[in-house]
Amino acid sequence: MTETANENFWDSLVSVYERWGEPSTARFADVLLDQLALDANSTVLDVAAGTGAMALAAARRGHRVRATDISTGMVHRMIERLEPYPSCSAEVMDALNMSYDDGEFDAAFSLFGEFMYFEDAAATALGELVRVVRPGGVVGVVSWARPEAAPIFTILGEAIDRLGDPEVGPFVPPFSGAMQPPDLEAGLRAAGCTDIRSQLVRVDSDWPAPEHFVAELGPLLQAHPQYGRAMSRDRSRFQALLADVASQSKSSADGYPLAEADVAHARPV
Repeated sequence: MTETANENFWDSLVSVYERWGEPSTARFADVLLDQLALDANSTVLDVAAGTGAMALAAARRGHRVRATDISTGMVHRMIERLEPYPSCSAEVMDALNMSYDDGEFDAAFSLFGEFMYFEDAAATALGELVRVVRPGGVVGVVSWARPEAAPIFTILGEAIDRLGDPEVGPFVPPFSGAMQPPDLEAGLRAAGCTDIRSQLVRVDSDWPAPEHFVAELGPLLQAHPQYGRAMSRDRSRFQALLADVASQSKSSADGYPLAEADVAHARPV
């Protein structure tokens, strides 16, 4: 899967991603920024930024932020949301070939972005992220702790397996070829970083009521080909399975489903 191939798909998901995907991403962004305590007025880059969870979190803390994404729809939304911050901007850019100078930024981040979607090109994307940060600066990456990725895909997987339709097959995690936490740490080291630290972090993830699971999250689930096959084979039963699994999903004390991710940061040398 390449970033370019998904441009039109992500353009169509701006509102649903902002509503249901961004809240947990923003919580991970705050965890990472709290850990790092960047100097005031730092220059910050957010790559594969989506609707701007990290970009906005950094802007609110007074940093000078540039955000990039390959989706024009996502970038247009970020431009709107960053308007109150005159020193911040967003632009369409390919994370595999960024136009920024070497060492241009104090910090660069990617949350659930390039290292999930680039697969074989993940090392190149990671190298670009490190390249644009000054020596002694910070590179931060958040990646899902398991190949199932976000909680919605964990639920999708259980529902598919319970459906038991041979035409749909057993669930295949959406990011089984993506860079996982041990590979990410090795990749940061290979890209020229030191002082590499990572930890498993759990945060609440916003969630529709189980009976509205498909209506609200269906557009995101369409990213997985088995979702479409299952819906075409036995729509009513599969919708019921999704709602049932969602109602029993692991949750926090406040009743929200838990999102688990590896939060890593390192320093270029």
